[in-house]
Amino acid sequence: MNSKFMIRHSRFLPLLLALLFAAGCASTGPSASRGPAAAPTPSERATLGIEAKPITRQLRRKLGLPANAAGVVAGSVLPGGPAALAGVRANDVVERIGGADILGECDFLDAAFNRSSGPVDVVVRRTGAKLTLTVAAAGQDALFDAGCRAGVLAACFRQAWSLAGSRDAGDRRRSLELYDSACRAGSPEACAYRGLFLSRDGDRASVAVLERACDLGSGGGCASLAFLHATGKFVPKDDRRANALYVKSCSLGDEQGCYNEGLMADEGRGAGRDLARAVARYREGCDGGSAPACTNLGFLYEHGNGVGKDAPRAAALYKRGCDGSSCQPSNRNGCVNLGRAYRDGTGVAKDPSRAAPLFRDACDRDPDANDPGSEANRSRACSLLGALYIDGDGVEKDSSAALRLSRLGCDRGDSFGCFNAAAITGIANERDAESAAGFLERACDLGDAEGCFDLGVDYEKGRGVSADRERAKTLFRKACQLGFREACGRK
Repeated sequence: MNSKFMIRHSRFLPLLLALLFAAGCASTGPSASRGPAAAPTPSERATLGIEAKPITRQLRRKLGLPANAAGVVAGSVLPGGPAALAGVRANDVVERIGGADILGECDFLDAAFNRSSGPVDVVVRRTGAKLTLTVAAAGQDALFDAGCRAGVLAACFRQAWSLAGSRDAGDRRRSLELYDSACRAGSPEACAYRGLFLSRDGDRASVAVLERACDLGSGGGCASLAFLHATGKFVPKDDRRANALYVKSCSLGDEQGCYNEGLMADEGRGAGRDLARAVARYREGCDGGSAPACTNLGFLYEHGNGVGKDAPRAAALYKRGCDGSSCQPSNRNGCVNLGRAYRDGTGVAKDPSRAAPLFRDACDRDPDANDPGSEANRSRACSLLGALYIDGDGVEKDSSAALRLSRLGCDRGDSFGCFNAAAITGIANERDAESAAGFLERACDLGDAEGCFDLGVDYEKGRGVSADRERAKTLFRKACQLGFREACGRK
């Protein structure tokens, strides 16, 4: 039975702004980090009046922060707002709000906006000292409106952001108008959001707006612009340009920019392959909340690519990818590889009973457009779960469940599912050789080298198909080209 099954990410992630809106960062993974259990009504929702920035490499140097410093940096404090009145200052590092540790921007959004009004303790670090300040959160709609009328761009941006999630069409139109005016006045965040909306609506004007966002210093704007160049949407496909933009995006603290810079360095797109840079950027993206960056970093550690081989660390990173973060949902590839680690005892104690629920969840969950390789990994998870039922590894042996799940994986386009289905239907004892050959045909068409070899054997022996020596030779050649050495030289 095959035992490889590690699917790499190979597509780019645009900025996940569509998930932010007024509700903060969404996460749909099994260990999703959420905001308050009881969300306030629109008329009650309150804010602290702080705008935050990620802790970038440049800010670490400027503020003298240690490499392991977590939190966000207060970029601006709304004049006359709750945080300003409590003594919060620009460049304070916000580490905790109420009972929530702040590890990055999405944790901050969940804790600092759309919250209930009233006092909350905010822990900040200022020039090395840790301070606890009590901030009386106040109604955000009135604060943003008043601030915007007074010409505070951050307030105009937040007013647009708050209105964007409204069900009222008039509020949404007002949101777009505010994004547009704030962008024209110089708000990088407003330009990034406005550009994303235009891109989603198929408007080429998004390119110019995202260029402005990036020029003004929005890491998310740079990442979204890079995505257009990487995929050839509205502009000629240009990996070199995309790579430069992802580099800038990551330097500005955008975790998806770091993930994609790492991916391009990993795959040698836009510049020569550079595994050391891939490791560094995946790590930066993972620490910032990018689930696929954690998974891809785990893959490099598992195989010793660009870093020392370390299976336990790889498994821990797969878990981080599978768990997801407040910024991004569970990465299904991380779940599949973590399940594989438990199945094989790679970096963790072997325990197929812990692999089974991971495979089952990844198989059952609907695909997620914000999770790279979601569809392919869903298919592979079904196939892997089916394989456990064949031998009863971690589950009760059940050939019917094994075939059902393997066929499900196969029907969804996974070659291993087709290969498994062939084995279950009787390739060895010829219980249903014709059906087995059909599954092998599908496995081979999907690129499974061993499936091509076994199908070649079927044509050689006339098992389930009409004997055809020339067809068998063709299949052996294909299996060899796909890396199945036993097929090489087979005549």
